[in-house]
Amino acid sequence: MQFDKRMLDRILKMSDRELNELIAKIAAEAGIDPSSIGLDDANLSNIRQALGSATNEDIQRLNEVYGAYRQNPKNRP
Repeated sequence: MQFDKRMLDRILKMSDRELNELIAKIAAEAGIDPSSIGLDDANLSNIRQALGSATNEDIQRLNEVYGAYRQNPKNRP
């Protein structure tokens, strides 16, 4: 999966419930207990703000980190 600005825009259009579920799913797949994240309205707002201000360089770095993780999940960057 490659992340791009269009994908981030689709994520930003999700409801809070949908975004919360997506983050929980990603966390679980990464071996993180979703309940340990402590998502609330303020955190979701901060996440939306960060995603909305992501630059092309940020997206490129995300793709690099995600690609490295997918190749070897035990050696997370």
